[in-house]
Amino acid sequence: MGRFRQGFTLVEILIVVIILSVLALIVVANITDVPGVAREANLKENLSKIRAHIEVYRNQHAGYPDADKFVEQLTKPTDFNGDVAEASDATHIYGPYIEQMPANPMTDFRTLRTSDEATVMFPPGDADGGWWYNAANGRFYADLRDDQTDDEGLPYNRY
Repeated sequence: MGRFRQGFTLVEILIVVIILSVLALIVVANITDVPGVAREANLKENLSKIRAHIEVYRNQHAGYPDADKFVEQLTKPTDFNGDVAEASDATHIYGPYIEQMPANPMTDFRTLRTSDEATVMFPPGDADGGWWYNAANGRFYADLRDDQTDDEGLPYNRY
């Protein structure tokens, strides 16, 4: 009778280790930038929601929120003229549109820089802050430097 071997050969163990290593590399490559991807997705979502609320405000008030009252006009009840109240009443029937101004997920800042010039389409690209809003044309962007870009080279302040 022949002898039966028990266990694995070195070649079999090596093949299993190589396969597991390749799988681990694939998984690590896919999850290494999860925080960056999540911040980018959160930035896009915040921009989309706030822009939509700016348009609702414009439709209800026949104009964009004021630059100096932007946060208050979006977070508190307003009348047709955009005057803010602490609570809804017979004349302050619009809003609030958002609960609070979200932080920019790239910087965690809630600051707002504004412009009133209709020809200005994008933020200047020289700040590392919160948000940028143009009251003349309703444009709303992340107030970030031009060199902060996504994987495709598009600046976050142009989303």
